[in-house]
Order: sequence, then C-alpha cells, then structure tokens
Amino acid sequence: MAKGIPTLKRRPRRASGRTFAPQELARQLAWRFVDLDDRIEESAGLAIPQMFERLGEPAFRQIEADQLRAALGRATEMKESTVLALGGGTYAQPGCPDFLRAAGVPVLWLDSSVEVLLARCMTMTGRPLFRDEASFRSLYDQRLPSYQLADYRVDSSGEPAQVVAEILRRGIVASGGNTSHLLVEKPLP
Repeated sequence: MAKGIPTLKRRPRRASGRTFAPQELARQLAWRFVDLDDRIEESAGLAIPQMFERLGEPAFRQIEADQLRAALGRATEMKESTVLALGGGTYAQPGCPDFLRAAGVPVLWLDSSVEVLLARCMTMTGRPLFRDEASFRSLYDQRLPSYQLADYRVDSSGEPAQVVAEILRRGIVASGGNTSHLLVEKPLP
C-alpha cells in the first residue's frame, strides 16, 4: 500500500457527494485534500465544460490522466497523506483501476442509487456529458462495472457527515496514518 498520498473529492456541482464528504474526511484526518477536477481546470486554464467543447473528450481525458499521475506523484514524493477526489469518469477510463492498484492506492467508491444521482444532476449545470435521463442511465450502466472494482464502497446518499462517520466507523482509513485513499463516485455524465 502506498504511503503518504492524500486524496478526496471536489465541488458541489458533482452528484455523489464527492466534494463535501471527502473534504470533511480530509479535515478530520488532518490530511491534504486534492480535487482532481480543480487540478485539471488549473492546468488547462479552462473550465471542464469549456474543455469538452473546445478540445473534445479525448483531450480532456489525457489531461485528466496526466493530472492524476502528477497528483499521486506529488503526494508520494512529499509523503503527504492525501484524499484525492476524482470525477465521475476518471475511474471508468481504461487502465485507471489497474494504475491505481499498481500504485498501491486504495479506492473508496462513494455510492448512491442512480435515482439519487439523477435527481442531483437534474439541478446542476456545467456537466458536459449530461443530456437527459436516458443518456444518463446509459452512461451510468457503462461505468458501473469499473466502480465495482473499488476496494471499498460507502453509501453516499446521506448527509456528508454521515458518510464520513461511516468511513471512520468501518476503519477504512485511520487518523494519523500515511496511507493514501482515493474516493470515487458513481459514474455520472
């Protein structure tokens, strides 16, 4: 298992709870929090919807993969315990589960029912792959097998404080350790 890699999730526009719960977990553990989408936007100088529009999804996915490697590399080099939050499609990309497994990074899947995720997405803007309910469900079904490869699964349909309490209760991550943890959400557009 890799040491010192802090990882958690990101902003409120995401639907699985990947921002608030991971940030709170990192805070309670006194670990560094890194949102992969924030790194992607910073490196490209564009918001994610603009990247999809101007550069296309393949270019976005390459930047995403590069930033994932950079975030893990920095955490390892600096020996920082980190919570790294991933976007909905990151873990579903070919090779990502194997890459993280080879790096010794445990993956925690923040899971909610497709109905909960859809309800959350219906009120959000800036989701480049969200079109309608049918395409949402189709993308969800495509990505689900990847998410089922995660090392741990925690229901994220409740309040973020409940999600964090469950992670800590189950001993998935222990305070003061140098183990890195990667939280992933269910596949969302």
